[in-house]
Amino acid sequence: MSSYSFSQQFYQRWTYAPELIRAAIIQELTDITTLLQPETSFEDFVFDTHDLDAHLDELYENHHAEQAIAKAIADKQAADALRLKEQEEIEAKKAQEEEKALEAKEADNKRKRQEEADEQEARARESIVEDTIDNDTAGTDANINVNADIGNADRKTNVSDGQNIATNDNSISAITQNARTHTAIHLSLNDSKLNADHESLIRELETSIDDYVSEQMMQISENLKSWMRAEVTQRLASADQANTQNDGNIPDKAPLSDTDNKE
Repeated sequence: MSSYSFSQQFYQRWTYAPELIRAAIIQELTDITTLLQPETSFEDFVFDTHDLDAHLDELYENHHAEQAIAKAIADKQAADALRLKEQEEIEAKKAQEEEKALEAKEADNKRKRQEEADEQEARARESIVEDTIDNDTAGTDANINVNADIGNADRKTNVSDGQNIATNDNSISAITQNARTHTAIHLSLNDSKLNADHESLIRELETSIDDYVSEQMMQISENLKSWMRAEVTQRLASADQANTQNDGNIPDKAPLSDTDNKE
């Protein structure tokens, strides 16, 4: 009995053949084997597949169509995945750009706020410097006025004490007479009912007046104290100088002459 061996090419082609193709070929071989049996009637036998070649072609076409459909589905899925990945990358890049823009905007706003704070601080410093200069100028003017008053007082020190007392008495009398003649303003308020807002406004104005008057009185008190201190200091210094000069002008006791000694 002769043996038959399949080639390597046949084995590869048979292995890579679709399952339906191999099943059709096996069915065809089974039909041939059955037909070759002695008990099989040749006239009555019918093959399972009438035309094997046409059937195989149809199976190959269906297989290729299924592969094409599967490939199309796979390509579509790959394209969708790629498009989704690109969309995610675009959105991530857009979010990153928005975050950078937001950070830049916040940095810009922070820089502007810092500049505004620096500008306000500079203005405050300028205001303090201007106020200091104004106060220094006012103090200088006050010192000039005080010095002028002191100079006038020095020039008036040569006047007799009686004349100074009379002048002071006349000044006090004039001030008293002026205070008596200038009476306070009398205001009569109507008995009208005011609402809460009006009363609050009046109280605020009264508080403002109290603050203003208190400030003015404090300023006047400081000016009077400064004038009094300068005046008294000047007078005391003049008195001490006069006493020193008088002590220096007292003549020493003259020595006795020969005539006096003889006596």
